[in-house]
Amino acid sequence: MLKELFTDFPSRVIHAAKAGTLTIFPFTKIGRFGIGIFSFLVFVFPVPSHASSGTEGASFLDIPVGAGPAAMGAAYSALANDAYAATLNPGGLGFLDSTQFAGQHLSYLDSMHYEYLSAVVPLGKAPSTEERGSGLGFSAQYLGSGDITGTDGSGAPTGNYSSYYSAYNLSYGRSFANQFSAGVTGKWINAKIEDVSANAFAADLGGMYRVSDRLTLGSVLANMGSKLKFLNQSDSLPLAFHLGAAYRPAAPWLMSVEGVYPQTGLASAHFGLEWHPIPMLALRTGYRTDTVTGLGALAGFTTGLGLQAMGMEFSYAWVPMGDLGDTHYFSLVLRLGEPAEEKRNLIQYRAIKLQRVVRGDKDASEPEFQQLMELLSHEDTDTAAAQAAPSPKSGAN
Repeated sequence: MLKELFTDFPSRVIHAAKAGTLTIFPFTKIGRFGIGIFSFLVFVFPVPSHASSGTEGASFLDIPVGAGPAAMGAAYSALANDAYAATLNPGGLGFLDSTQFAGQHLSYLDSMHYEYLSAVVPLGKAPSTEERGSGLGFSAQYLGSGDITGTDGSGAPTGNYSSYYSAYNLSYGRSFANQFSAGVTGKWINAKIEDVSANAFAADLGGMYRVSDRLTLGSVLANMGSKLKFLNQSDSLPLAFHLGAAYRPAAPWLMSVEGVYPQTGLASAHFGLEWHPIPMLALRTGYRTDTVTGLGALAGFTTGLGLQAMGMEFSYAWVPMGDLGDTHYFSLVLRLGEPAEEKRNLIQYRAIKLQRVVRGDKDASEPEFQQLMELLSHEDTDTAAAQAAPSPKSGAN
């Protein structure tokens, strides 16, 4: 019975909670904190169940991680070549351009909270013209209920207890050409409800394909593994296939779309949009269809923003849950080192500009050139200037 309280979430539970009663659960600890238990159920199972048969355990794995991905409607499989790759698409690890760390705090209803930490490290490029690379990633997800006041059948308090779900992921990805990368994630899932615990093991397979500089495709087969077992009853993990695309029509704009096809239930669509009015500010919005049924059309809407400076990005996302309340994401991404692509562009740009400044071209005073010069060390500047300057002999001619 204890397990059923936290793993069976049909639509009738939504209506029962809105009516202020959860008497359908034959569990004596519900008592006066029934709504608090329901909040935890919504947090573990953020969307109504459409399963034709059976139930799923550890559906908290479907909750988006990171304020950036959440604000874009969780349409991120084709964009996860960053700190979120270890969780959202291990295939993106082959396209890593820097070491990155991410942390998240999600404030939910009542005392519910969802924490996330990740780290990804590029393992370098192989000496080939195809620039094959690889990357390693780790992430941890922790969903907690906070303190819950227990009561007996008569309503008398029996003390506080807490519950949690967690997942620990280790990922590896490798690019096999400058356009395609694939990866795998192994994960350990651990859960505890009062004094009852459960464990499961799973794997994700992911791929990413860069069709062009503007278009990227991504796919993930998530949560293939053992069942999550509480006491004598076990349930399958939320196995699902994700297929997404990301398109950048112009430098300030980024669009993404993703289809999710779960093993049980109806397919859903996710949409995301990002706009940079200035380089340091990102405005994001999105929509997802899997949170609409039972919660209203507004529950599919997401929005947020990101502030970028000095290799860091602070992001916020607002994700409403209809009549149940709002959720608030806060996340921080830290990037160490300069991306290799930006270094190559800088070197090329430097050579051109320094040749022009030596020749006395007018555009050497442009703001973009001044910004470039600030990025160069004095040694690099002197070396490049010496290479671009004419020799005394040629100058005499």
